[in-house]
Order: sequence, then C-alpha cells, then structure tokens
Amino acid sequence: QAQISPGKVVWTVVPDPTDPKAGAMKLEARIEIPDRGFAMHLQMRPNGDTSFPASHLIELKFTLPAGFDGKSVSNVPGLIMKTTEQARGDPLVGAAAKVADNFFWVALGASEQERTRNLKMIKERGWIDVPILYESGRRAILTLEKAGAGDQAVADALTAWGQGG
Repeated sequence: QAQISPGKVVWTVVPDPTDPKAGAMKLEARIEIPDRGFAMHLQMRPNGDTSFPASHLIELKFTLPAGFDGKSVSNVPGLIMKTTEQARGDPLVGAAAKVADNFFWVALGASEQERTRNLKMIKERGWIDVPILYESGRRAILTLEKAGAGDQAVADALTAWGQGG
C-alpha cells in the first residue's frame, strides 16, 4: 500500500574539504520529509583517486527517527534519472555499496562512454528516483525534483569541476 509523503530538497554547491585541491567543490542536496522524520544528505564529487575506477562518487546518508518502522536503510541499488516525475527513467551506470548503516556510496562508471552518458542524464533530466530497501523488508522510492535550483547547482558544480555547465 503506497504512502506518499511530501518533502523538500535544497540543492547547493559548497567547498569540498576532503579534496586537497584548492577551490575544490562538491554538489549537495539536503532532503527532508517532515511527516516521516526522514532526511537524506546527498553529496557528489569527481573521483580524484586514480586507483579507484569511478568518474564521480555520490554519497547518500540517511537520518531516520528513533523507532522508525523500516528500522534502517539496508540497500540503495543506485540512482534513476527521469524526465518527469511519473516517467520510468534510466539508471546511472555505476555500482552502489553500503558503507555503514544508513550510509551508501554510488561510484559512477569510469569509461568515457559511461561518464558522458551519466553526466548528460544528470544535467538534462529533472527528476531523480532513489530506490530504498529497508531492513524490515519494506521498500520505498524517494523522488527528488532537480529542475530549477537543482539544475543550476548541477551546472555550477560541473563548471567548478571543469566538466562543462
């Protein structure tokens, strides 16, 4: 039985203190769903580690209320980029991994073809689905609107990374 809970997303580009390069920036989105006491923090940055095959790294951290009925987030298989809220969408090419409870990384594909495809979808598509599997076995889809402020933040981040805007 589907439950729909409204929320808000705030997109920003901020300095990246984890990157030793001067002026390094990262893309952030802070998502809150007040009715559920649920929040997610998304960060995206280019991958500077040449030993790790990924063009970009996306970090997803979930904050859940005490006693949350799903217990914890046990899996996020990746991100799906969509043209409209109702569209089926296409997954970004990459691999997702659980780092810790409620904490995941998505490493985007490293080949030039994968990088080009992923960045094109990230730039051009206005909606993102984050499929979620909870420890309880329940599933959810967190749908984020990127159009507008998110589009500007993505363009600013890509420009800061020297990857076009």
